[in-house]
Amino acid sequence: MEKSVPEVKFTVSDSAHTLTSASHKEDISIPITRVCLKVVGLWHAKDHVEQRHRKFMLFYTIYAMLYGVVLQTRDFYYSWPNLTDCVYIACNIMYLMVVLFKIAVLYTHRVEFFDLILFTQKNFWHSNYNLREKLILDEYKRLCALFIVILSFCTQGTCAGYMVTPILGNIGKNESERILPFNMWLDFPTGTSPYFEVLFLIQMLCVYHVGVCYICFDNFLCILNLHVASQFQVLQYRLMNLTDILEKERHIRASDESLSRYASTCYQKLRNCVKHHQALMEYCRMLEKIFTLIVLGQVLFLAMIICLVGYQIFLAETPPSRSVSLVLTMAATLCQLLMFTYSCDGLIRQSSNVGGAIFSAPWAIFPMDQIGKSLRKNTTIMIMRTTRSCCLTASGFFPVSLETSTAVLSTAMSYFTLLRQSTLDMGNAHLNS
Repeated sequence: MEKSVPEVKFTVSDSAHTLTSASHKEDISIPITRVCLKVVGLWHAKDHVEQRHRKFMLFYTIYAMLYGVVLQTRDFYYSWPNLTDCVYIACNIMYLMVVLFKIAVLYTHRVEFFDLILFTQKNFWHSNYNLREKLILDEYKRLCALFIVILSFCTQGTCAGYMVTPILGNIGKNESERILPFNMWLDFPTGTSPYFEVLFLIQMLCVYHVGVCYICFDNFLCILNLHVASQFQVLQYRLMNLTDILEKERHIRASDESLSRYASTCYQKLRNCVKHHQALMEYCRMLEKIFTLIVLGQVLFLAMIICLVGYQIFLAETPPSRSVSLVLTMAATLCQLLMFTYSCDGLIRQSSNVGGAIFSAPWAIFPMDQIGKSLRKNTTIMIMRTTRSCCLTASGFFPVSLETSTAVLSTAMSYFTLLRQSTLDMGNAHLNS
């Protein structure tokens, strides 16, 4: 079994800073993501009953994805060479394949993934903080909620578009002409009742299930990244707050005895901060191990999907109801790209800022005794360790930051230009023939 995240308690000497389990009001992003992951079947179970439920949901999720892949592949085969329909179907297949890919990666690392969830719940989501630390965490919670609510709204709007488009298209048609959200290509009267209603319901259940699966993993990764970034910022506050002890001792003459006592107290606090920093770095290494392949797949997927959806919006002739759905799809994709890269960029920035925070501590006033020398040495080591910031990489090829979003958009525009030129060439060749 692989090594899991260590059970490390982040503690400092003040009781207000102790990170022990405690009930508090969660932000909306956590329960939404928890429910989505339970629907997929990738959440830790408390007992055997929940374990059976999770296995059933995971089996249903994989079955729904495979059913969708087979259905869309047949549709792609029979729709060729209609470029507009093939691009639309290719987008659907990509959504299904990226979900299956993420499930396969997380299931492979399920032991580490569940350990990561438990560690996060214990040390990040159910903890006691002082007032200043709560303000830091609340800022990140609001950002998580904003990203996840917008992405969920746009995704559900996209799923509703799959339902509204055939409903509007079937107005005024008889049973033999009715269409389903996805073509079945069967020698079977799919338009007659009650077969049409049953197939319509099955397809829409699969669509909404795919929508939940599509956003849940990105939501969870965003929450983890932003909460780890908030922990790095809390650590910076605690390091810079070491000077508070000096304020308390200003009424005492600045003698060697008072400085020694001050250095001893700071040394104990610094040790707890070092343990906190080590645990956060180990946590980031585990994040990298679990999600590095998913990050690579996500970057490649977003570049392709932005190109294909842009083609359908600006170049292809699509029904008005589908156009609204495609606009929401583009909005969801751009929000997903920003959420993905911004959360990774926050992890890089906040982990790098720890070095500046420890350097601003009052280490220069400590006496050159054993404690003072040890404190300076630990401070130097901690600064050296922060020179290499924590980050998530695309399978080791490059770290993901806000610059990645511009690279993805640039790549998508290159693909879009190439596809546009190919479409124009095909149109000119058709006219000339």
